[in-house]
Amino acid sequence: MTFLVEPVLLQGEYVRVEPLSQEHANGLFNRGQTEQDWDYMPRPCFVDLADCRHWIDEANNTAGQVPFAIVETRQGRAVGSSRYMTIRSPHRGLEIGYSWLGRDYQGGVINTEAKLLLLQHALETLSAVRVEFKTDGRNTRSQRALQAIGATLEGTLRNHMIVQNDFVRDSVYFSITVEDWPRVKEHLQARLVRRAAQ
Repeated sequence: MTFLVEPVLLQGEYVRVEPLSQEHANGLFNRGQTEQDWDYMPRPCFVDLADCRHWIDEANNTAGQVPFAIVETRQGRAVGSSRYMTIRSPHRGLEIGYSWLGRDYQGGVINTEAKLLLLQHALETLSAVRVEFKTDGRNTRSQRALQAIGATLEGTLRNHMIVQNDFVRDSVYFSITVEDWPRVKEHLQARLVRRAAQ
């Protein structure tokens, strides 16, 4: 079975997940300047528009990754980004990572539907057997959020990466397998309905 991960448009009711391009630069820069939102990311927040444009070019030129912009559909604004990465085609697995949203869009309907669209495409359209997530060991908020959507905690890789300010971080891994997906999908769909009603 061919496992070919390519840029794709994923359309939801509240959000579009679409291939990252320079057209998203202004929206992403406007929402990517909060330092605390980038504490556990590979790099700090954007310092100016040119920095954001460079980040977009770098994302699109990094082998083995497929970057996306997360666009809220009501006003058509780019509000964050995510990527398919660590793509293991022979084993039909990938990671959803480098995910961030602007401060006003965290924890709501936008985040829930974006995750649902990315997981559904990976596990149903691409026929992945495993989707993984890794978080900085210090990022307990992200770890709680992954457990809340039904991802399985797998363990910690110690001294796994050197990140901002030369910090040697542990990485906490979670996964959703094809066997988990029906349960997780039902949970995410119900969560989306609840959040949309708020």
